Formats: sequence, structure tokens, C-alpha cells
Amino acid sequence: MDQKRVPEGWDKDKALAEGVRLNVKQKGTGHPILLFHGGMGSWTHWIRNIDVLAEHFDVRAVDAPSYGESEQVDYGLTPQEYLQVFVASVNRIVEKDESFSIVGFSFGGACGSAVAAHFGARVRAMTVIGPGGFSIKGRPRLDFIRYGDVKDDPKAYRHALKHNLLQLMLKHPESVDEDVLDMQHDNVGRAKFNSRNVSAQPILPENLGKAGCRAQLIYGKDDPTAFPSIEHRADLIREYVPDLKLHVLPNVGHWAMFEGADDVNRRIIDFHKDA
Repeated sequence: MDQKRVPEGWDKDKALAEGVRLNVKQKGTGHPILLFHGGMGSWTHWIRNIDVLAEHFDVRAVDAPSYGESEQVDYGLTPQEYLQVFVASVNRIVEKDESFSIVGFSFGGACGSAVAAHFGARVRAMTVIGPGGFSIKGRPRLDFIRYGDVKDDPKAYRHALKHNLLQLMLKHPESVDEDVLDMQHDNVGRAKFNSRNVSAQPILPENLGKAGCRAQLIYGKDDPTAFPSIEHRADLIREYVPDLKLHVLPNVGHWAMFEGADDVNRRIIDFHKDA
């Protein structure tokens, strides 16, 4: 275990049992809906969704352990250990016996599926957007710039942020304005865990089956993570959730709830309003 990656005062056994402190952006009243962000992200992944959803729900946008302003965990945790901490941490932000719904994006879809499987009947419905939780075997390689290679050059680092966003997250160059770059700069700098290790675990379909709740799958049509195809991934989930609701948004990339915010907001509200 790399001691440089272990937060000061870290107690692994306690964290596995009791979780860690999570930062939560809360707004609205009504039925609770938990929002789980993607890798190298924070609650700001939902910047175009929180206000709209809060008109209908008690929105709780969560920073995952070691992301945003949440408490850090040991970088060396296995994916299974990280998910155990994640579930225990979520238990600290919901009331005893409180029912809730989940919306998870990318890495947050994989994590959210573990939460749903754990809480079972307390989870009324779940939406996953461009979710992780599938095997990455056969995934096309993307042309990323390594942040470590340009970390000492502010201009080159900012170029890398934009380049990588357009490789993975967003389809349209005009989606990447200065505010988005500032947000990405902050999120990348605060990310202290390798989300890809969790996202690559083939856990999402089975976890949704264990949860037993209604499930909705949303993809941007141009999401590069949906390999070999969106329909193939949907079929993997349908083996466990036959009545899965699938929505594919045209002209939208991976970060669908940002680039296709109006459509995603409407579909989340319609799906969860009667939960």
C-alpha cells in the first residue's frame, strides 16, 4: 500500500463499516433523489440539472469518496472495498428507513447500482446515464493527453483539459467554454481515486436485477463509452431488468445531462415523479 496515497488518520476498517463524510449539494423538497457523478467529477457534473430537478424532488448531489469536497479514502482500495465504503457513506446521508431514487452518471452509475443492490426495496427507481459497470474489454482507445505530462505548463494543461473533454465527455467544441474548463480543472485536481477500476467491473446489470426497482437507461447517441453498441449494453441489462426503459439522445455525447440537459431533465422527472 502506497503510504503517500493514504489520508492522514485513515482507518480502513472503520471506513468499510461506517463510510466517510460526503459532501452533498442539497436543494428542493419531496421525494429524495440522489445524484452520483462521473469519474474525475463532483456534484458539478449536475450543474444544468439540479435547479430543474429541485422543482420536483429533494435533490442530493453527492461528491463520491475522494472526489470534490468529500473525505478521501485510501487510493489502494480494491473496487469492491471502494464500493463498500461508498454504500456505507450513502447510508449516512439518508434517514433510517427512508426510501429514495438514484440517478448515476458513468462511474456514478456503477456506484449507484451497488447502492441500489444494497438498499433493495428502499430504492424506488434508478436512472443510469452513460453508465460504467460493464467490462472494458474491446473498448477503442481514446487519444488522451496525460495530465502529468503537462502539469507544469498552465497553458498546455488547459489545452489538455479541453482536448480530453472532447475525446470522452462532450461532442461539440462549443460545449467547452471557459466556465466548463474551470470546473474541469477543479474536478481533476481534487480527484484522488482511480474511478476506472470501479467502472470496469461488470456489475451494473446484475446489481440492477438485485435491486428490483424500475430502471431507466439514457445514452447520448455519440457516447464513445457505449461499445460495442448502446443496444448491446441495453440487452445486457434487460437480462436482469426486462422492462428497462431506454432513451437515446441524438447529437449528444457522454456527458448527456450537460449537453442534452433539457431532454435529460424531462426524462428523469417523468420517470421518477411517481416513484
